[in-house]
Amino acid sequence: MTTEARGWWLLGAVAVLVPIGLASAPRAIVVGTEADRGAGWTGRGWGVVRAEEVGETIVLSGLACSASQTIIAPTVELLADVPPVLGIFGPAAPTRIIELIPEGTRVARDEVICRLDPSAYADRARDQRIEVDRARSGLAEADRALAVAEAGLVSYRDGDRAWFERQMEVDRAMARVDLTRAEDYLAWSGRMGALGYVSSADLAEHRLSLLRAEVALSDAELALRTFRESTVGAVLRGLEAEVDRSRTLRDFAVEELEAAEERLDHLEEQVDRCSIRAPHDGTVYYADIFFNDYYQVREGAEVYPGIHLFILPDLSKMEVELFVHERFAGLVAEGRRATVSFEALPGCTFPARVKSIDLLPTPDWRHFEEWQQFRVRVAIDRPPAGLRPEMTTRVSIATDEPRSALTVPAGAVGWDDAGAHCVVETDQGPNRRAIRVDRGTVDRLVVLEGLRPGDRVLIDPRRNDRGEGH
Repeated sequence: MTTEARGWWLLGAVAVLVPIGLASAPRAIVVGTEADRGAGWTGRGWGVVRAEEVGETIVLSGLACSASQTIIAPTVELLADVPPVLGIFGPAAPTRIIELIPEGTRVARDEVICRLDPSAYADRARDQRIEVDRARSGLAEADRALAVAEAGLVSYRDGDRAWFERQMEVDRAMARVDLTRAEDYLAWSGRMGALGYVSSADLAEHRLSLLRAEVALSDAELALRTFRESTVGAVLRGLEAEVDRSRTLRDFAVEELEAAEERLDHLEEQVDRCSIRAPHDGTVYYADIFFNDYYQVREGAEVYPGIHLFILPDLSKMEVELFVHERFAGLVAEGRRATVSFEALPGCTFPARVKSIDLLPTPDWRHFEEWQQFRVRVAIDRPPAGLRPEMTTRVSIATDEPRSALTVPAGAVGWDDAGAHCVVETDQGPNRRAIRVDRGTVDRLVVLEGLRPGDRVLIDPRRNDRGEGH
């Protein structure tokens, strides 16, 4: 089992750009009485122009995640001699989930959180044990062959060679004796022939015997010399070659046995890896959020090598992860102020700051990877208790430093061919006044010209005499 410490990969973070974000409290509109409404104008109430801190923000949705978490993936492997299972993501490991603890369960270190079906690996391991036994028998046979070859070499070098050499020396000595006898006999025959006691035919026969003795001695000396100079070396080299061949076969048998045992250990390890254990204490969460509805962690699900199955987050280090479209990535920088709200905690906002933004974009596979988006991490200054991974969040990130500006309720501003205008309360009664405004929120707009702090403006003004809006 391998574990990997990394951030939660979010799917489907939705980005919305709000051009102007107001740093003030919620909208405050002072609603006037009927007497407050000047002659000729009517509306839904009065609003106040005020000075406040404003700045551009970008609003995105994200998910809560842990700054430190362990992703657990199965480490079973696809083996060449074990047929894989065909799954939705292609070839899967020849196993499936057969036992699974419920999501949200607290687990201790080394506690089993998931069991995979080990039968395919166990069957192959049983066959491999037979291969190991066969390799051990082959090694024993190679050991015996090497022992026989080494014994033959020692026997010839230390025994047979000396015996053959002594035999040849004896043959040479006998040939010398025969030659001496033939020489003496020929000399005696010559003396006797001169006296007429030995015939010329016998004398010729004695000379022939001498020649035979000389040839026999020459052959004996040649055989001994050839044995010493050639035969011994050739036989020793042949026996040594046989020893080397036997030793090579034994080395091959050793390697074959080691490979078979290593293969068996690997298969037995795969069987053991079918029990996925917790690397440390924590709360188990299923990681099928990565795959939306395409894959679910459940009993009977196929297993892919390296696929993320479980997450053990550190719940004491919660933050928010989101994705920003490449069009707006330049507006986000590390250290920017932000506010975070959670759907599970309505009415509460928490100050935060941008912790990091990826240098490289992440393709959006939901749009055929045509869109590029950047992963952003937002650290909450004081994370609330009870946060859990995958909680939906709404994050407002300030894209520049706040500045002081006048703001007016958006409902008090109207437009015509001459531009923007509003109805301002004066000492003489409501008075229509031309103004210049900048971007803002749906509630308030920034005033560039035409109004002063504290001015009261009519919301949704309408003329009494014409009954039409502005």
